[in-house]
Amino acid sequence: MPRNFDLLSACEAFVSVAERESFTAGAMGTGVTQSVASRRIAALESHLGARLFERSSRRVALTAFGRSVLPGATRLVVAAQEFTDDADHARALPVTVAVPRHLSPAAAARVCAAAADQALTVELLEGAPRERAEWMSSGRAQLALQHVEPDRADWLTPLGVGFARGADSGDEPFYLAELRPRRGTPERRLLWLQPEDDVPNVRDRLERVRNGAGLAAGHLRLATSLVTAIAKAIGNGDLVLCTRSEADEADLAWHPLGDLHLMRGYTLVSRDGDLAARFLDTTGPLLPGLLGTAPSATADSHAS
Repeated sequence: MPRNFDLLSACEAFVSVAERESFTAGAMGTGVTQSVASRRIAALESHLGARLFERSSRRVALTAFGRSVLPGATRLVVAAQEFTDDADHARALPVTVAVPRHLSPAAAARVCAAAADQALTVELLEGAPRERAEWMSSGRAQLALQHVEPDRADWLTPLGVGFARGADSGDEPFYLAELRPRRGTPERRLLWLQPEDDVPNVRDRLERVRNGAGLAAGHLRLATSLVTAIAKAIGNGDLVLCTRSEADEADLAWHPLGDLHLMRGYTLVSRDGDLAARFLDTTGPLLPGLLGTAPSATADSHAS
């Protein structure tokens, strides 16, 4: 028996020739030349120790032995095809990626299209950080772009405050003490936190600065969504913690925080390291645009 004997290919040739009762037609049915089909069947006969066909100038007929083993060869060929079909189906199944809310539709579409070009079907599931963590734990998502501390982040963007545009147009820092009501203006201005930044490394630091500035607990509020927070800024003169790109999109003035340096950072978490690597290979350059961030200095080390 040849050292490179391929039982499956030999069985495919055997079944195809048996079904068509012709070496020429059988070879065409498996996509090989007649000589290749003949060699494969000869190798199979050598492997099995008996002839499979009676050959004559007019026709090809199965021997009694060939008729006996044909069902088993057919089952092997069918099982191999079903296995290949299952693998194709598994590759085509959508990969659910948990992502932040309020993504740019155009940026999201570019990510999905880039993945599809590499035979990776991606579905984006939008949710707050807590929801994304739950989806990963439950298996509803296979990958997640999760909000993490800056030293763990692969993509970063500064957080500041956005508020309705007034006379000021500069980028001078905003200090939380400026939220204290001024004499003659009893209205209290609030700082709204959107769900995306309701994480300990952001919320806890803000609360410490709020307390140090002598503000009441109610000065820092959690909005139900970014849209709600922006509406408070526009309608009530309040502030919203946001990135510069979010402020620009909402036509808000944006100022960095003077009390502390806050960053929104993301990394890709996964249930399957190979899948995460494949996703990053196909979509990595597009993720900063999706997240409204820039790659961090530690991105290479985290990606590896």
